[in-house]
Amino acid sequence: MIFMSMKEAFDIFFEEMTDNFLKKRGKKPFAYCDEKNRPTGLFLMETLNAGGYAEWKPKLQDHPVSFDNIEQLLGFSIHPQIKSYFSTYWFLPLEATYHLNQKEIDFCIIGINQYSSLETIIKDNFNFEGAHYLSDHNYFLLGSYCNIDGNDSYLVEVNNETGEVMAVEVQEKKSMKLADSIEELLKNMKGIW
Repeated sequence: MIFMSMKEAFDIFFEEMTDNFLKKRGKKPFAYCDEKNRPTGLFLMETLNAGGYAEWKPKLQDHPVSFDNIEQLLGFSIHPQIKSYFSTYWFLPLEATYHLNQKEIDFCIIGINQYSSLETIIKDNFNFEGAHYLSDHNYFLLGSYCNIDGNDSYLVEVNNETGEVMAVEVQEKKSMKLADSIEELLKNMKGIW
């Protein structure tokens, strides 16, 4: 097993995402931009077009994030991998395809930006009420709209004890392991355009 840092895993995905976007769209990643009402600090405002779209790029975080208050509120320690995930880059939601056991799985990872309250995001997404039926550990919601075999009601969650990434379908009480770690998931994701 090859270990890599969260930054290295993000860098692999962001490079692949940008390359794919350039090949398919002829420009770098862009999205609808509403910095006035919903600031992110990720858009390149000089690229804003008449339709309200602008290029964006992830931003490396430059200040360490303290998880002490959040862990105290939750009553347990957050897995180091999840802490690293929230302490590496600011980014918009990431739509991706992931190949596993000859299945193509599409999903969207929740974006985080410097104007987001990490405390609120983490509190709201740990054991999010109704987010899963699993009760063996604490889970953190990482993404949504996960489509497996035509069913897009799966959620992408991380096991706080093991760091494993799971696809969880609440209604039918099904789950599937996607990756051993967030880093493994990131480095193997392919951007959807």
